[in-house]
Amino acid sequence: MEATIDQLGRSGAQIGMIWLDIERDSEWSSNLGVNQQLIRDLVNQAQSQGVKVGIYTNNNNWAAIVGIDWSEFSRLPLWWANYNGQQNYDGFVPFGGWSRPAIRQYQGDVAGPCGVSMDLNWYP
Repeated sequence: MEATIDQLGRSGAQIGMIWLDIERDSEWSSNLGVNQQLIRDLVNQAQSQGVKVGIYTNNNNWAAIVGIDWSEFSRLPLWWANYNGQQNYDGFVPFGGWSRPAIRQYQGDVAGPCGVSMDLNWYP
């Protein structure tokens, strides 16, 4: 995290927020406590460097990686991934201490301009 933020700063990038992508398609430990500590370390490092942090996940990924009830970072904004094509928060079931998301990713792999595949997000 420190190296990433430092390199972005040296490159002149303006960081509004770093989103931690908490999904099972990455390599995570089978030990929930180890995963919790990794997330804790990433959040703490970013915040110590003055960078805001958000969490991108859904209840299935969160449950498998850190445990559905782990709520240490529920104060951070949640970017909720749930693909049902709806631009709203319908279907959200609280988890990890979040009572509602800040952003919803509602559809994935949409053909965008120039042949780019992209995900669609809703931010009220």
